[in-house]
Amino acid sequence: MKQRILIIIIILLILMGGFILVIRNNNKKLIINNYQSLHYQIIDESENCQENKEKIYETDNKIYYLPCYKSDKIFILFSNNQKYSLKYILNSNLITIDELIMKGLDVITQDKNVENNEVINNDNSNNTKDVIMTSLEIEKYNDTIKKKATMVYNMDITSITKEQILKYINNYELDLPKYNGNYTYTTNNTKDIVDNRNINNIKDLNNIPKGIIIKRANLRSFPTDESFYKKKNVKDHDRLQETELLVNTPVLIVHESKNLLWNFVITPFYVGWVKKENIALTNNDDYNYFINPTKFGVITEPNIKVNNTTLDMSVKLPSLGNNKYVLPIKDTNGYVSKKEVTIDNSKIHEGYLPYTKENVYKIAKKYLGVSYSWGGKDEGVDCSSYISNIYRTFGFYFPRNTSVQNTSVGQVISLENKTNAEKLQLITNTNPSLLYQSGHVMLYLGKENNKHYIIHANGSTMNVAITILDNSSYLNKINKLVLIK
Repeated sequence: MKQRILIIIIILLILMGGFILVIRNNNKKLIINNYQSLHYQIIDESENCQENKEKIYETDNKIYYLPCYKSDKIFILFSNNQKYSLKYILNSNLITIDELIMKGLDVITQDKNVENNEVINNDNSNNTKDVIMTSLEIEKYNDTIKKKATMVYNMDITSITKEQILKYINNYELDLPKYNGNYTYTTNNTKDIVDNRNINNIKDLNNIPKGIIIKRANLRSFPTDESFYKKKNVKDHDRLQETELLVNTPVLIVHESKNLLWNFVITPFYVGWVKKENIALTNNDDYNYFINPTKFGVITEPNIKVNNTTLDMSVKLPSLGNNKYVLPIKDTNGYVSKKEVTIDNSKIHEGYLPYTKENVYKIAKKYLGVSYSWGGKDEGVDCSSYISNIYRTFGFYFPRNTSVQNTSVGQVISLENKTNAEKLQLITNTNPSLLYQSGHVMLYLGKENNKHYIIHANGSTMNVAITILDNSSYLNKINKLVLIK
């Protein structure tokens, strides 16, 4: 009798298990077969995340990463209230990675052929350590750049008319409508932003106040922190972001916003609005001490923290010797003050770096993985600021924008109307050199295993990455080769 009962219980358990399995399979089939007819949203339940990126998916050609460790905190919620983890969705092929990216999943993509951005020895020539130009030669070279470049401003002026200030300010226009998520900016709701320019109180200046940037700052086309994007729910390029100002950048202060929070400034390579909190006023002696130091060091890392201040590659600081440097800070009266700091010599170089092939390669690769950001917003770099920062470590005076760089910084070789094979033939053995297409610049690293490599701040992968040039869309679009020598 007991054996019969035991057998019946076992049979019932087997039947129940099968029933549950059928239900689960049916539920899965519901999603697999019908998810395209269901709306879904990506839910990110992480409060914060670690800095390290996480590999989440790969194809034959690409590897996909999250910017940080958090895949277990990202879920896909369907309109039928079924909720699945990102890992489950990807492992089960319920939704393609491309569909999730289109829906707003924040990922970093990387060419599988250069996983971990490893290019072994991209220059086998014997002269990688030879100095291409001395510091004195670069100084003379800069004079040529300044004569050719259009967006280079004279920082030695002491006066300016209100008409010239107004011209600078009015060069920026609000091209509406713009968006921030679902919010639409129109003429009606941007009046306060426009009025904050304080146009009616512009004055002639006979003694322009000088300042120094004491913490990395955004330079804006209008005096506001609000972000303007071209498309609804697509936050790619903030159209009010013009550039980033690095620590120890000199500024001429020519106007003030109505709310007293912003200054309109002239910098060596741009004009625009910057928050006053990022500027320290200065007299001529302190200005020259920081901007034209006799002894100085140059930061050789992308982003380092010193005294709670972000110092970018190419920032120049007065040197006291023995790893001691002087950081500009602001005193209680708003004027610049001197803060002695110690910086490890692995992150800073006494004087400009020698301009050699080897040093260009080393400096360029230090940026690998650094975030891409339009106009250098949020401590990232875009393509032209990345290139500028590399070459400023050697003492070059590079303009900010690609449209100015590609006509002024070196010997220009046109690649217009060339086949891809002809382009590669001209590019080969020019490394390091700059490759330009409309709105983008790349540094050519060299050729290895019959493949040509570039490194650039890549708006597609949203980071600085090494890319194979051959058969890429970049090769199709490149129209200029520029040699810096």
